[in-house]
Amino acid sequence: MFSNLEALFALAETGTMSKAAVRLHVSQSAVSKRIATLERDLGQKLVEPEGRRVKLTPFAERLLARAAPIVGDLKDILYGEAAVMRGKLVLAVSESVLASWGPVALQRVLAQLPEIHLEVHAHSSPMGIERVRAGEAMLAIVAGTDTTDLRTLKLIEEPMVIIPSRLAPFIPDDILPVLTIEAQSATWRCLSQRIERDSREWPFQITVRGTLQTFTGIAQMARAGFGHGLVPLSVARSLGIAEHHLFPLPAPGLTRPVSLIGRGSTIARPLVKAFTESLQQAVVAMNLAETITPPSTQVPLEPL
Repeated sequence: MFSNLEALFALAETGTMSKAAVRLHVSQSAVSKRIATLERDLGQKLVEPEGRRVKLTPFAERLLARAAPIVGDLKDILYGEAAVMRGKLVLAVSESVLASWGPVALQRVLAQLPEIHLEVHAHSSPMGIERVRAGEAMLAIVAGTDTTDLRTLKLIEEPMVIIPSRLAPFIPDDILPVLTIEAQSATWRCLSQRIERDSREWPFQITVRGTLQTFTGIAQMARAGFGHGLVPLSVARSLGIAEHHLFPLPAPGLTRPVSLIGRGSTIARPLVKAFTESLQQAVVAMNLAETITPPSTQVPLEPL
């Protein structure tokens, strides 16, 4: 029944039998058979067609809501312990972290702990957290606020900066329109609250002109002249954008939290504990929380 439940979870997340099959590394017919077997065992209809996709029945939604923490715990017991015994850590990492300081920090950890074998997967922050909840990742490095059901270890408050359109110096007007990360992301949910709280003394108001799914894309769009981009400082640096081209936000500034997320039982394991401590030390040593000073010369904001 465990593999049948896994198929239902995959179907709920992907919406189609074919995508669920890719997620599980099995054939589409195998997914269909597992769902059918689960329906027969439970005596309940679990899925129904919706155009080219399928949707869960109300019973299936209730089933997954109750089963999710149990299945996650079971995967952690069955697979997590065995993997750690072999020195293997499955890590979900935010795409923007992997595109900037993440690989360097992880390499420093491995230099200190060569007995660890890392399996790294790139995800959005919400998806990384879900991978931990589902027992498919042991830990996740993600942006955003704390989760109540998992243990959260703060790694850094990462400074945010403005990449000027075409990298041209400017002085903001009363309104500063920016390109930024999509509204449903964990990062923007946190940033929007902080902007509302901390920007009251700023000489300008930030408004969202447009959104993209990745900070790297935002940075490249800003550099090409599509508008000013609000991104983590580390992303701008990773793209080779010189600091004198960047516009730091006024005091108290703006940061996004980046944390290590995991089950308490997982983080308590000696090898995982050593990994988390080494990672925290590596991040501190990289001075990622240091912001930049404002440019000495600016010109009026160019119209967009």
